[in-house]
Amino acid sequence: MFQKILVAVDESTYAKPVLETAVKMAKAFGAEVRVVHVLETGFVGRAGVVNLESSDEAHKVVSEAVAFFEENGVKASASVRAAMHGRLALEIGEESVAFGAGLVVMGSRGLTDFEGVFVGSTSHRMIHTSKVPVLVVP
Repeated sequence: MFQKILVAVDESTYAKPVLETAVKMAKAFGAEVRVVHVLETGFVGRAGVVNLESSDEAHKVVSEAVAFFEENGVKASASVRAAMHGRLALEIGEESVAFGAGLVVMGSRGLTDFEGVFVGSTSHRMIHTSKVPVLVVP
């Protein structure tokens, strides 16, 4: 049913349950996994567009997640994408299409909990815009 699973990760404390759930799903369906992390950028006055985290940090997040999958016997690859603040769901959605994912697994909360209360979380946006099912892990 789900031959390819896209797993969206960040550096939040909610990432571990997402990885554990995705391993179970991948094993149950014999699925290949793609781990995606979106490097968030923002507009900062005269400085213009700046990364809100380093590229090294972003690649470390996906590398550690891929290692976790491989340690658990699941074939995984990594992708780091970049998006302006507030457009993370769009990038995750585009990656799911590019990868041919049948399922997206992500956390219910990330690094933007406070903002999510006011403008909606990335997982909420994914539920409403994704072309494939989204499994949101609490």
